[in-house]
Amino acid sequence: MAGIQPTPAEAWKRLKDGNRRFVEGSNEHPNQDTIRRTDLASGQFPFASIFGCGDSRLAAEIIFDLGLGDAFVVRTAGHVLENAALGSLEYAVEEFETPIVMVLGHDSCGAVTAASKSLESGEMPHGFIRNLVQHILPSV
Repeated sequence: MAGIQPTPAEAWKRLKDGNRRFVEGSNEHPNQDTIRRTDLASGQFPFASIFGCGDSRLAAEIIFDLGLGDAFVVRTAGHVLENAALGSLEYAVEEFETPIVMVLGHDSCGAVTAASKSLESGEMPHGFIRNLVQHILPSV
């Protein structure tokens, strides 16, 4: 588990290879056994940091065919990058020396759609969804 991190190019290749396996339906489901769980009890050493949307169709560990401890994943609806998310990514880079930070985008984002609807209608949603939409609006 712990050791020398891969180069950014090696980490990128590992992500691309995992995604290829996912697309082909030939997932290996690495690092998901009891030995891996036991190893991780003493600490983590992820090879990638991934910032993605909270969308349930976009689980990085699945679409990149990763296992436990492979990636430090931060997810927020609409890719809203506030202090907590930014601090989490910074923590992963500094603490675990992840050689790559990936921003994982996708189509048909519900949070972006909500912001677009608010812009068109002039009506803001209630509760904390309003805060989310307010962060997304400048990009819409």
